[in-house]
Amino acid sequence: MRSADRTLSRTLAVQMSVVALGVSLALIVFFGVRYMLDTEELHRLTLEAQVHDVMSAFRQGKNPTDWALYKDYPKSYGFRVYDHRQAWQRKVIAEANADLLPAPAATSAGPNPEPTQDFIAGFAAIPSADGGHEGNRWLLTGRDTVGDHVYWIQAVMVDDPAWRWVGVMESELLDHVVLPVLFIVPALTLAAYLTARRALRPLTKVARQAAELGTAVMSGRPFAPLPDERLPLEFRSVVTAINAMLGKLDRSLTLQKQFTSDAAHELRTPLAVLLLELSRFPPGPEVERLKREVSDLGDLVNQLLRFAQAEDAMARERRPVDVAGAARKVCEDLAEVAFERQKSIEFDAPEGDVLVSGHPALIDAAIRNIVDNAVKHSPPRSVISVKVDNERNVIVDDLGPGVPEPQKKLIFERFWRGDRRREGMGIGLALVRRVALLHGGDVHVENRPGGGARFVLALGPAAAA
Repeated sequence: MRSADRTLSRTLAVQMSVVALGVSLALIVFFGVRYMLDTEELHRLTLEAQVHDVMSAFRQGKNPTDWALYKDYPKSYGFRVYDHRQAWQRKVIAEANADLLPAPAATSAGPNPEPTQDFIAGFAAIPSADGGHEGNRWLLTGRDTVGDHVYWIQAVMVDDPAWRWVGVMESELLDHVVLPVLFIVPALTLAAYLTARRALRPLTKVARQAAELGTAVMSGRPFAPLPDERLPLEFRSVVTAINAMLGKLDRSLTLQKQFTSDAAHELRTPLAVLLLELSRFPPGPEVERLKREVSDLGDLVNQLLRFAQAEDAMARERRPVDVAGAARKVCEDLAEVAFERQKSIEFDAPEGDVLVSGHPALIDAAIRNIVDNAVKHSPPRSVISVKVDNERNVIVDDLGPGVPEPQKKLIFERFWRGDRRREGMGIGLALVRRVALLHGGDVHVENRPGGGARFVLALGPAAAA
């Protein structure tokens, strides 16, 4: 999973697991170094493993004297096994490389054993034949049972040329470090995840409401402040700052919409009067040009007014709208205009209704802008295709010049006009996108197979039955 897709609680759990694994590796290194430095303890553990192997062989009915360890290293490893009787009756029942061990009369690992002295379980360095001490020779004496019989066993090791200490150290690390870690790390990870999830539950609620706030902004609904109850101090400060910013943004947007609406209302009447006064002038090229400019300016004012009223209209009224019916009505209204320009419009839609939850006037305006745009820019004797599918998409194909790749996103910006689309004020397609976003959808343009442009207006969600 990518880091951007993880929750905070999962991220904390993963990081704690990584830290625990790092500590575990440090423990393995620490104990490994400790065993390697404590040579006496390492020799004792190695001899204990040797005694255990010998007694396990006796339990299984095997003869350990035939092992390669004792044949390949006759001067380094040896053992002797006694039956458990009185000291003066004790007998040797198995041994390997006996010359490395003390004489059988010596019944203990001490430096001056008594003949009648019993064995004493323990670990020690054993003397050489001349009475000195060899620091690399070690003896372990122990007692074990096989069934109903009790046995004494002595194991000796000189230097350890077979490196048996490596296996012993691996076993010790496995038993005392690795296996506990295998239980501790998952437990710590689960505990960290559950603890972090519980502690971050208020923050999760804030994140969910923040996501809903983004949807509200796109759909034109009023802003709702984020809750700051039961939040840690650090997060509470962030939420307070966000709420203050949201309040200021809400006021700014309200003032902007109010200003645009008031300006549009104030300009409509003077423009209508001006257009009426121009109609009284004698016909001429200059008068026609002025009329056209004033008419375009009036269209701009009307579209700005629609922009300002779009969010308020969505907040006031949202009901089921048949997209297929709205697109059919637009095609019928613009059919005469297309015919006058030697063009035709074909329409295709499913038999049933294609419902969305929204505002009928805004949906009509969005579809009308796209179809009118296609009529304006298609060449004479061409067909404009309008199709509505069951996924609430309105697809409009034209045979015009198309839209260059760098301009496919720019044409939906306000007041932007490409070289090939000189008519209008650059508001229509921006209004289409805003209406699509208010209805939970979007709009995009793509190249049509065979030339021309294809506008796809996606609306949603579906209206409840």
